[in-house]
Amino acid sequence: MAELPDHSHCRFCGDPIPFGGKYCSEECGSLYEARTKKETRKERAFFALAILAVAVVTAVLYLLR
Repeated sequence: MAELPDHSHCRFCGDPIPFGGKYCSEECGSLYEARTKKETRKERAFFALAILAVAVVTAVLYLLR
């Protein structure tokens, strides 16, 4: 079996790249950053809504007491 040279894989598309690299192209780098920002916004929105929901339920239960 032939040995493969040391290499990494692109964080966005998974293509093999020289060892130590992060992306195979600038396009993959910018797409990865955009996807990461979008996921971060979604996570923050989810947690904000969860906290709001807990606050509303707590307030309703307190008022119904």
